[in-house]
Parts: sequence; structure tokens; C-alpha cells
Amino acid sequence: MPTTAETIARLDHIARPFMVHLPPQMATHVYSSGRNVFLSALASEKPAPQHVPEEHRRTLWGLHFRAGLLNAAGMFKNGESYDVAFRQGAGGYLAGTTTAHPRTGNTRNGITKPFAPYPRSRAASNWLGLPNDGHAAVAKRLAAFERHEDFPIGASLMTAPESSGKAALEELVKGMRLYAEARVDFLEINESCPNVAHGSSSLEAITERLEYISIEFLRKRSDALPVVVKFSTDTAKADVEPLLRILCTLGFDGVNFGNTSINYAVHRTALHSDEQALFDYFTQTFGGGVSGEPLRASSLDLVRFANDILRQNPPSQEFHIIRTGGVASQLDMEESFSAGASLCQWYTGYFERFAEDGHRLYARLWA
Repeated sequence: MPTTAETIARLDHIARPFMVHLPPQMATHVYSSGRNVFLSALASEKPAPQHVPEEHRRTLWGLHFRAGLLNAAGMFKNGESYDVAFRQGAGGYLAGTTTAHPRTGNTRNGITKPFAPYPRSRAASNWLGLPNDGHAAVAKRLAAFERHEDFPIGASLMTAPESSGKAALEELVKGMRLYAEARVDFLEINESCPNVAHGSSSLEAITERLEYISIEFLRKRSDALPVVVKFSTDTAKADVEPLLRILCTLGFDGVNFGNTSINYAVHRTALHSDEQALFDYFTQTFGGGVSGEPLRASSLDLVRFANDILRQNPPSQEFHIIRTGGVASQLDMEESFSAGASLCQWYTGYFERFAEDGHRLYARLWA
């Protein structure tokens, strides 16, 4: 018998192609509200544990992941659904992105945490605004987890939009230390969120932030807690080589390409014509990031390009590439690993597959 979350997702899957024909503001309001109902139901469920075939296991930094696919940051902001992800068969678990101060998320035109789906294009837009309970609260929650074997826990975090300069970086490093004390297995620094202001995106500004993290955290860590940095799928190829050089030189342990995109003009052409009016309303009203299938080619291309650079200039430390953006199938993962990725994360693809396969989404993926 389907669970509440499975029933909501399946009914939504049927209705979505018709709902996008509602007036755009109404469609956005319906989905922004309904999304929270679904996520709340999902977090409360206890699905039957799914088997993960041995051949899907992967080892990074001495951590054993049951499989090479896990949720992306932003899915489980506050440390919810840890047991759900394990029972579903995910390779690991990632909480966040969190900030130093709790955030309720963005609101505009009476719509809180705006979200819009483009079902025929297997894509979505969101302008959530990093709603989260803050580093301290989420770290405390993760510390209380009854841990599962071969199921690493990661935490994603970034500088608080309301802070700036050295104060913002001090808060970030404090958050990293809180997660280290909570015994998480790896950290992901989010340099890619398009939905809030969090400092200049210039190479010089990014370098300054990473240098601070290297001096105040990486060089002082006693347990070699891996730290990766996440960049957008909009990252220019000209910036990839210097970014990798900076990361390797400063002692970081990996890179993630990428996150949602703000390259609206390009992605609009990839959408089904029935969904372009909703897309235009959303991007013109909220902006936000585009996720899902339209990012598939660009995220894979960045992984392949980064891997070529690393093969020509091997880092002295263990360093891994993670792919996020447009991942939705076993083929996507195989292409990712062939291109040089060590892990994949999914977000929009997860929800698309959940609507079709429910809590057996990972098991069906492996079949």
C-alpha cells in the first residue's frame, strides 16, 4: 500500500502537466505550498529497507559509501529524513545548506519559498532563500543520529547572507567546527547558491574566502575531515583550471560541479513550449535557480573538463570530483564516473523518480 508521501507524489505526477496551465502566480503558489506538505510527510515515514548491491559501493577519503549516489544539499536542510534516505538505499546523506543564523527563506508576492515545476521538461525553478535552522541546531541534530554503517553523513554550509567580510568567514569556520564536533564524515562549502547574496563571485573574492578556510580550519583539523567546495554549473571553463589549482594548493579534498543555474536564456529553449509561460513568470518575478534535465550536459561537461585538468596536473592529496545537476538515471551515473566523477548527487531527478517509483527509487535505479 502506498505511503502518504508516495500517494502525494503520484497524484502530483499525474496532475502537474495540467496544473502548469494555471495562471503562473497561482501555479507557483500551489506548488510552493504543496512542496512543504510533501517533504513533511516524507520525513515522517519509515519505508522498508532496500538492498544495495555490493558492486555500487565506492570509497573516498577512507569513507565507504554504499553507492555512488546521494541527495544534494537543499533537499534535507535541517537534518531530516536521515533514516528515510538510508532505508531507501542512498549511498550517503547530506544535510544543509545551513548558515550561521536561522533563516525562514524568501517571500515575495505572498509566496513563501517559491518553487515551480516543469514536468514535461523534467526541470524546476526555485527561489527558496536557504531556509534552515542554523549551523548549531543542525549540527546538534546530526550528532544525535544513530549512525548506519557504510552510510557517511555530510553537511553543507555557507556564509550567512546577512553577514559580511571577516565576520562572515569567522561564523562559517565556527559552523565547520560544530559539524566536526558532531562527527560528520565530510563537509561541503556552498559557493554556488544563486538565491541569496553571499559575497562576490569573482575569482579573487573566492580565493580570499578559501584561503581563510584553509588557514583557520584545514590546517588545524586533527582528523583530516574532508572538505569539498561546490560551484555552479554556470562556472566558466576559463575559471575551472585556476579554481582547481587554488583548491589543491590550499588543501581542499574535492570539488562539486554544480548547483542550479541562472542561465535563463539558454535553459528556456530546452523547456517544453507549454511550460515557458510559467518559466518566464518565475524567472522575471523571483529569479531563482533552474535545476533538472537542462543542466545535464553542462554538469557532465564540467566534470570531464575538470578531470582532464587533474590528470595533467595530479594533486598531491586525495582529491575527488562530485557531479550535481541533471542526474536522474543509472546512465547518468555511469557517464559521470566515466567522465571522472567519484560521486553523484541529485535533487530534481530524485523527486521525479520518487513520483514514479516511490521509496524503491534507488532499488529501481540499480535494477
